[in-house]
Amino acid sequence: MTQPWFDATTGVLLLDDYVATRPSFQRVVADDRVTDDELKNQAGHVVSLLQKAESLLSPEARQAVTEALCELAVLYELQHKQTSREK
Repeated sequence: MTQPWFDATTGVLLLDDYVATRPSFQRVVADDRVTDDELKNQAGHVVSLLQKAESLLSPEARQAVTEALCELAVLYELQHKQTSREK
């Protein structure tokens, strides 16, 4: 069964909840630091997954996912900027 993207009751995006259970996340944060190599390896992993997904999508689905990924990146960047100002 696939994991839902949204909580059925609240409509909240669940991706943040899934992060803590990802082996890739657990492995990197186990020592409470993130190295340049770990970031580089994760970036490569993400690119590989996106390339696989891209090859499976119709042009319409690809456009919708591209738009969603871009706006998700905007959201995370805005959250990062807000958090940085609060410190």
